[in-house]
Amino acid sequence: MNTVSVDLSLDQLKQALRQLPPREKIALWRLLDKDTDRAAIARRFDASLKTIRKAYASTGEDEVMADAVKATRVARHAK
Repeated sequence: MNTVSVDLSLDQLKQALRQLPPREKIALWRLLDKDTDRAAIARRFDASLKTIRKAYASTGEDEVMADAVKATRVARHAK
């Protein structure tokens, strides 16, 4: 088996992947999905939730919702 080394930036890799036919994208997705550490993702998500809950523990629900709406608007306009 021959080995090929290619130096691509993440943007170049994304651009190349977008050009793949659907069947190859699905095969790639399945391959990558097998390598996903779902337990680690769940731990990070739980830790993030705990941090958010702690930060807003003494804040009223209306203020929390106002912050969430503001953050959503900022994120939408950042695209």
